[in-house]
Amino acid sequence: MAKAREEFGGGASLEDELSCSICLCLYRNPVSLSCGHSFCKQCIQKAFSAQQQSKDPYSCPMCKLQLGPILELRKNFQLCSIVEAFLATTSKEEKSEGSAERKKEVVPCDFCLEQSQPAVKICLMCDAFLCQAHMNKHNAKASQQDHVLVEVGTGGAAVERRCLEHGRLLECYCQDEGQYICVLCSIAGCHKGHSIVTLKEAHDKELGELSEIVTWLQQRKSALATALEELQKSEDQIKTNTKTVTSQIQKLFEEMKTEMIQKEKKILSDIQSNEKKQLADITEAKKEMEQRRDESMQHLQSLQKMREQPDIFLFLKEFKLAMDRIASQNFSVSRMDVEVVQLDQARIDHCRHLMRDFMSNLDSLLQGTHSELTNQIKRNRHISKTRRNLVFCK
Repeated sequence: MAKAREEFGGGASLEDELSCSICLCLYRNPVSLSCGHSFCKQCIQKAFSAQQQSKDPYSCPMCKLQLGPILELRKNFQLCSIVEAFLATTSKEEKSEGSAERKKEVVPCDFCLEQSQPAVKICLMCDAFLCQAHMNKHNAKASQQDHVLVEVGTGGAAVERRCLEHGRLLECYCQDEGQYICVLCSIAGCHKGHSIVTLKEAHDKELGELSEIVTWLQQRKSALATALEELQKSEDQIKTNTKTVTSQIQKLFEEMKTEMIQKEKKILSDIQSNEKKQLADITEAKKEMEQRRDESMQHLQSLQKMREQPDIFLFLKEFKLAMDRIASQNFSVSRMDVEVVQLDQARIDHCRHLMRDFMSNLDSLLQGTHSELTNQIKRNRHISKTRRNLVFCK
C-alpha cells in the first residue's frame, strides 16, 4: 500500500487529501458544495440535519461559509474516480504482498433509512446508489425502466457517461461530429443546431449498419473460402504435375545414361579385345624370331669352328653338311602391321560437336514441356489474382 501511495506522488498525505474531513475516511460518494469543499454525501447530510435541528443556517463545516436556504449537492465525479483508482491500486498492492482476498469498498444504499445495505448498482439518471431491494423497486417503475444502471465501483465508467461541461447524463448523439452529448449541449451548448438524435436512435441506426457489415463479411468469408479451395486444388495439381514430369524426365535421363554406359563399355571392350589379339600375334612372332635367332647363332658358331679344322677332307665333309642344314631352315625376317587405335583432336572435336547437337535437340524436344509448365503456372497465378480482385471488389 505504501508503494501505491508513492506512485500517486504524495505518500500518506495523498490518503489524507482523499479523506472526508467529517468521518476522516476515504470519500464515499463524494459531493461538492458551492464553496468548493467536498464531503461524503452521507456525512454532509448528517451535518446539515444537525444544523437544521439547531435552527442554524446551512454552512460549510470547513470554511463556515453560509450556503443559503436552498442546498445544491453536486456529485464530484472526478474526485470519485480518483478515490476509486486509489483504492484499486492499493488493493492490487496488498494482493501482491500476500493479501489473500482484496476487500471491496462497501458503499451504502442512499434509500435505506435504518440499517443501510451495501449498494449493488448506481443509477446514473437518479444519481443514487441502490441496494438489491431498492434496485428491484426502482426497476419496477415504468418511468424508470430506461434509466442507466452501472456496477458499484465503476466510477470511471460512470464519469464517461456524464458530460464534462454540464455534469448531465449523455443521452444524445451528435451525428455531425460523432460525439455523445447531453441535452444541454444540444440546446445551448456547442452542438446547438447540429443533427442530434437520441442514443436509442443512434443505436438502432448502428445496428442496421452492423447487420449490413456482418452480411458483407459473411459473403466475403464464403467467397474467400471458395477461392482458397480453388487455390489449394491448383497447388495440388501443380505438385502432382511436377512430380509426374520430374519422374518422366528422371526416367528418360536414366535410360540415356544407361545407354551411354553400355556404349562406353562396348567400345572399351572392343579396344581391349583388339589389344589382346595384337599382343598375342606379336608374342607368337617373337617366339619364331627368337627361335630363328638361336638357330642362326648355332650355325654361326659351327661355321666359325670349322675354320680351325686342319683336315681338308673332314672340313669339306662337315661344311657340306652344315650348308645342307642351313638351306633346309628359314632365316627370313617377317614384319607385322600393327593396327594402332588413336583418337586425334579432330575426331574428338567431331564427337563433341555431335554431343552438342544431341543436347540441343534434346533441349528443343523438352522445351515444350518446360514452356507448358511455365505457362500453366502463369495462368494459375493470373486466375488467382483475378479471383481475389473480384472477391474484394464485390
